[in-house]
Amino acid sequence: MARRRFGLVRAFVGLAAALCMIPFWLMTRSRSAEARTHERAFFTRIAKSFGVSIETRGPISLEPGTLFIMNHISWADIPVMMAILDADFVAKSDMLGWPVIGALARRFDPVFVARAERHRSHHQVDAIRDRLISGRSVILCPEGTTSDGSAILPFRTSLFAAAGAARSIQPVVLRYLTPEGDALSPKWQREVAWIDDDDLLSGAVRVAREETLTRVAFLAPILPDGGDRKQLANALHQQMVAAYAAAPNRPR
Repeated sequence: MARRRFGLVRAFVGLAAALCMIPFWLMTRSRSAEARTHERAFFTRIAKSFGVSIETRGPISLEPGTLFIMNHISWADIPVMMAILDADFVAKSDMLGWPVIGALARRFDPVFVARAERHRSHHQVDAIRDRLISGRSVILCPEGTTSDGSAILPFRTSLFAAAGAARSIQPVVLRYLTPEGDALSPKWQREVAWIDDDDLLSGAVRVAREETLTRVAFLAPILPDGGDRKQLANALHQQMVAAYAAAPNRPR
């Protein structure tokens, strides 16, 4: 494990520096190019402060109204992806209670969903569809929860009903590796992962103690064909599982 010297101190100092960026961000017009520059710098600083470096692979869809489908492992997924993409997350409403990020959530305007309220899924689908039609790109994590990163969980398919409004659908495979690009040990993988009842503070502390590489692979986009949402979800899941299996997911 690549322990960071003074990892918690460096995370605190970096977080303080990121907070100092917020007033400049708030003075910009929401969703403007200037605001996006501040947002990207803010989330990049958050990731760097906690020892998370970012590497992308593959071309990123620049088509307005792209639906990005990605796996979900850690709380750090959010700053990592927001540092890379100009897109709206589909996020659990629990996020509103997070320190710092929760307070700013309404500014970067994710699509909030309450996973327990499945009877409201049609409203959530409508909200995602409206974003896509307006030309906003959306990031959806259809596993519905985080895992330890050893595999990609089955997809929940209800929100795929909005996929027909996308101009492009791009699967994204995210994984956490050692700084050298090797697979994490099972212990280290669990330190990075944020599962079930893990609280944000303890998860952030675990990540801050290590140096970690986040590799984000953008796979070949597909065009929506208006077909069955379950078939679409299954096809994307198979594509992502195959890409994940080809990567260094186990210690060597």
